[in-house]
Amino acid sequence: MPVDPTPLALLFGEPHEEALAFIRGKPVLVRSAFDKLLPELRARAFTVTGITAFDQLQRIRESVASIAEGTTWDAAKKDIVAELDWEDAAAAEKRAEILLRTHGFQSFQAAQWEVAQKDEDTTHLQYLSIEDERVRPEHAALNGIILPKDDPFWTKHYPPWEWGCRCRVRPMNPDAVDEARADDAGQPPEDRDVIEGPALNQLNQGTLLRQGQRFDVTPPSDRPGGEKAFGWNPADMNIPLDTILERYDPETREGFQAWAGQTDIGGRTLLDSLNG
Repeated sequence: MPVDPTPLALLFGEPHEEALAFIRGKPVLVRSAFDKLLPELRARAFTVTGITAFDQLQRIRESVASIAEGTTWDAAKKDIVAELDWEDAAAAEKRAEILLRTHGFQSFQAAQWEVAQKDEDTTHLQYLSIEDERVRPEHAALNGIILPKDDPFWTKHYPPWEWGCRCRVRPMNPDAVDEARADDAGQPPEDRDVIEGPALNQLNQGTLLRQGQRFDVTPPSDRPGGEKAFGWNPADMNIPLDTILERYDPETREGFQAWAGQTDIGGRTLLDSLNG
């Protein structure tokens, strides 16, 4: 199985302009306002539960953004921990790590998605987990699977697809996919890396069979009570706000526009910020 065990902290070894713009483009919101966002827009905003000071939220966002400027992972984490200023140092370190993984890594992955979608030679994406003891079983089970880059699976499973997810994807061209199919020869369908046919249909319904085990890979937003769960679709990140609002009924659309138009975030309305 082809894998890429690159540690997460090494993915930002040098400045990454697209990732930097992605993070800095996120308006900072207190959690109560964040929860009022439409689901497709939550990945476009930045919040830290328990922090209500706008300037503090901005500083934490800048610390996350600094890894896309070349700051080391540990240095950025140290800055965030200092900003949180919690008595429980271990809890502060854990929160800082999650913020870096979610927002920092998400920015890198969003840039990768854009490149893959524009590259005609990229036809598939391969899911890669960080192969250590902390990986969730269902994320580890997905390690190595290869799907078309336009498959619906990626709309809710493109890393990071849960809080703290450290998985990633890499682009695959037709030659690489053919090589993977050759490696799959003789394997039962549920153990092949190139997922096709009934196995692909089953995967998109939330079930993955791997080495005789059944894994539930239902995304958090599709689980009971998942209306406010973490989730994002990389394809939604650059869609104009008006296009997203068209998915909703007039009452929901107008109500959101009225609320976002009255919500001030540092001298600018949330509606303006979400419009770019």
